[in-house]
Amino acid sequence: MKNILYCLLLALILLSCKNQKTPTGEIPANQSYATEVDFDRTVMEILDQSPEYNSFLKLVNAASYFDEIKEMNNVMVFVPTDKAFGPGLEMINELSKPENLSRLTEIIKYHFVQSELDADNLYSFLSIEGEPLQLQTLNGGFLAISLENGKLKILDEKTGISYIGESSIRGSNGIVFTIDRVMRPNLNISAKSIAEVTDI
Repeated sequence: MKNILYCLLLALILLSCKNQKTPTGEIPANQSYATEVDFDRTVMEILDQSPEYNSFLKLVNAASYFDEIKEMNNVMVFVPTDKAFGPGLEMINELSKPENLSRLTEIIKYHFVQSELDADNLYSFLSIEGEPLQLQTLNGGFLAISLENGKLKILDEKTGISYIGESSIRGSNGIVFTIDRVMRPNLNISAKSIAEVTDI
């Protein structure tokens, strides 16, 4: 039933995008973003087989969050590249400490959204509305996605800015987006070392 309602909502958004026009009379075309369709792989398999998500997967492993990802359906995941974690393993080592695991789980969940809007959907919606699109993440926090000079930009709860990569993959149970930094939920930080290392 939820899937049916979701599909109807998505169809209405897309229909609205097609029927509305910008002040120039045309809907701007997405010329930057491409979504590869790969229904033979799940989100977890896409993450596991990518050469640039190793750091994120190390954190998923430390938080023992693999099973939760495997059971997800109709999700968007915004995955920081290895470069987004900076040089060395300092951030990963700090977040993987036993005393930080509950916080780590919330950070991971902050990168997942229960929706299946692809880059074209986002681009079309934002081109027409002109206002940021707010999405609730699996940890209960929010992200704001906007269009800036033709680029999809994400504002997190700590006012950090990340940009969505030009290529994304739609798997059998969700869409994997690449982003250029680790996003930060609005958590109560008590560990000084994490604040220093991750600026979260």
